[in-house]
Amino acid sequence: MLSIPLNYRPDADAMIIGVGLMGQHMAMHVVDWLGLRKLVLVDHSPTIAVGMEKTTLADFAASISAASVSNVDVVAETVDVTDENDMRRLFERHPGISYLQHTAGISPKPLTPPEDLTKDDVMRACEVNLWGTHNVLKQGVRHGGFAKNARGVIILSTSATVGAEGRASAAYEESKGGLLNLLKLQSRHFVETHGLILNGLAPSPLRGTMSAQNEISAGRLQAVEDAMPLGGLTAPSHISAATMFFWSGDCWCVGELLTIDGGYTKHKPIYGPLPSS
Repeated sequence: MLSIPLNYRPDADAMIIGVGLMGQHMAMHVVDWLGLRKLVLVDHSPTIAVGMEKTTLADFAASISAASVSNVDVVAETVDVTDENDMRRLFERHPGISYLQHTAGISPKPLTPPEDLTKDDVMRACEVNLWGTHNVLKQGVRHGGFAKNARGVIILSTSATVGAEGRASAAYEESKGGLLNLLKLQSRHFVETHGLILNGLAPSPLRGTMSAQNEISAGRLQAVEDAMPLGGLTAPSHISAATMFFWSGDCWCVGELLTIDGGYTKHKPIYGPLPSS
């Protein structure tokens, strides 16, 4: 067996907030990857889409537990991340989380020009994407939610954090820009004051079932795939691999943002013969 140069805590508790494509892939693998004692799956809805099928969050949690080779407790929690009491009670029920992956977010009115958005569109995006994340961190550090030197990963977005394009939801991008500042400017405070080690991931668009059913979104995703230097699109497995890197005890990063985009957003130089002198 190969020796893997990464280490993790044994019998730890992990929490995944946002059980969509990224959260589901992580949930289906992380129990056995880490030998977890408990996995807490948190979503705003008691019903989630797994592939093309609808299932309850509780049934999905039960399927994770049944498929695992570990004796793990997988718990489903329906919580509003914007509600302070909801989040406080969540961490009171599940204290001492060692690993956090936060993917929850909304993207109101995609492909809509900024001038056509309403105040409610922008403020709702900020409430969920920025305040919701702030609230998770606030309630976690105040109510014993995190173990000492816990490791958290916040999922941002390439369009917001790298500034490579503005074709998604302007409200989403603006709120995620604030979230980037929260990560960058407050991460040292969280590790020094509360022992919470925060980093972030910025993935390019994934192909989900909803986007595949929408002609405009499907066309946009195809355009991204066509311009991807590594080929294909970002997949949930890429997000899980990057999360595991940030969760490792050997990861010497605080407040860093790792772009997971196959090179899509990197500068494309123009090569060819130089003009003759």
